[in-house]
Amino acid sequence: MNTKVQYDKITKRIFFYTFGCKVNQVEIDNLKKKALNAGYAISEDLNNADIVVINSCTVTDKADKKYHSLIRKIKRNYPDIIIITTGCLPEIEKNLENSDIIVPNEQKENLFHYINTEGSDKNADNSLMNDIHAVGSPGKTRAFIKIQDGCNSYCSYCIIPFARGNLKSRDLQSIKAEFEEKLREGYKEMVLVGIHIGNYGKDTDVRFSELVEELVNLSGDFRIRLSSIEVSEVDDKLIELFENYPRKICRHFHIPIQSATDKILSLMNRNYTVNEFSQTINKIRSRLGDINIGTDVIVGFPSETKEDFDHTVDNLYRMNFGYIHVFPYSERKGTKAAEMKAVVPPKTRKERAKFLRDVSENLKFSYSKKYFGQKVRVLVESDGKGLTDSYLTVNLLNHAEKNTFVHAHIVGVNIDGSLMGQVIDEQ
Repeated sequence: MNTKVQYDKITKRIFFYTFGCKVNQVEIDNLKKKALNAGYAISEDLNNADIVVINSCTVTDKADKKYHSLIRKIKRNYPDIIIITTGCLPEIEKNLENSDIIVPNEQKENLFHYINTEGSDKNADNSLMNDIHAVGSPGKTRAFIKIQDGCNSYCSYCIIPFARGNLKSRDLQSIKAEFEEKLREGYKEMVLVGIHIGNYGKDTDVRFSELVEELVNLSGDFRIRLSSIEVSEVDDKLIELFENYPRKICRHFHIPIQSATDKILSLMNRNYTVNEFSQTINKIRSRLGDINIGTDVIVGFPSETKEDFDHTVDNLYRMNFGYIHVFPYSERKGTKAAEMKAVVPPKTRKERAKFLRDVSENLKFSYSKKYFGQKVRVLVESDGKGLTDSYLTVNLLNHAEKNTFVHAHIVGVNIDGSLMGQVIDEQ
C-alpha cells in the first residue's frame, strides 16, 4: 500500500537510518509506516529532513564506532536537524550526548510519542510485541514477520541479551492477523524473524512448533521460511511439520554452530557438543532428505589454536552444510569473551575467515549441483531471477511473472552456486 503525505508547513520530514540485523530492518520499516500514519513524511535525502531516526546496533565495538562516526557527521553538517537514537546501543551506552532524543529499545514502537513530548515521558505505553506489524517493501515478494524479541542464552561473545533483554513473545493471534494481512497484500513468502525464534512461546503457553502449525493451516498459496534457529530447538514436532507440509514450509534450515570444536563451544557457552549438533543434523536429513542446512561460524575466538580451527573445518565438511556465514571474532566490551586472555591476532582471524569463506563456496557449489537436471519450484522475485524453497537463486532463461510460483528445469549451475533454469509452467 502506497501512502502519500503532502508536504506543508507543519509536516515534519523524517530520514531513517538503520544498522545491524534483519530484526532492526523489520522494526525500522514498521516505524516508517507508523510515521506516515502519524502525519509525518518520509525523506529519502538527509538534506531535506527535519528529523533523523537512527536505529542503532551494538553487536560489536565496530558497530558502536560506526554509529558515533555517523552522528558526529550529522551534527556537524546538519546542526538544525533533530537526532533521535533508538535500537540496542542506548541500552548499553547511557551517555549518547550528541542525540537530542533517546528512545529505549523496548519503547521503539512508541517513538512518535517521544517526538511529541521531546522524550520527557519515560513511562510510555509498553505494548511493543502486540503492536509490531509484519513488514515488506512495496514490489517485494517476501514479508518479514517478527514473532519475538530478546534472548535468555547469554553466549559469552554476545551483548544482545543485555541490549534487548529477556525473551518477549508476540501474541499468537496478533501474528496470525498480520500474516493474513500480508497474504491479502499478495506476498508469497513469509519469513519468521526474531532474535531467538526457536524460543518463541517459552514465556507463554504456545510453543514455536505450534505457532508454525497454526500458520501453515491458514488458507492461501504461500510458503513459510524460518530465519536462524538454534539446534536444540529443532524438535521432532518441527521436523514432522516439514514432512507434512512440504509445499508450505521451505526446505531450508539455518542453524548456527559458531565453532565445531567442543573446547571453543564451551568457552562460548553454547550448551551443546559437536556430536550432539551433528546428531541433530543427521536426524533432520534422515527424515527430510537433501534439505539445505546453512550455518554461522565465528573464527579466531579467544584460545582457538590452529589445531582447533583445522578440526572445525574438518567437522564442517563432515556435516556437509549447504553454506557457511563466516565471522571473524570481534571483541565486544561488556561480554565475558572480551575478558579472555588467549587472544588470537586480528591478522590470523582474517586469514581463517578467508579460508573458511572458500570452504563455504565449495560446499555451496557441491550442494547446488545436485539440482542439475531437476524440476524445482521457484518464487519469481524479479525479471529473470527467482528463489527456490531451499534458498538457492535461479537465473530464469525465459520470462515469468513476478511474485508467482513457477516450475523451472535446471539446465546449469554457476560457480557461485546459483542455478540456471528454464521455466516450464506456472503454478
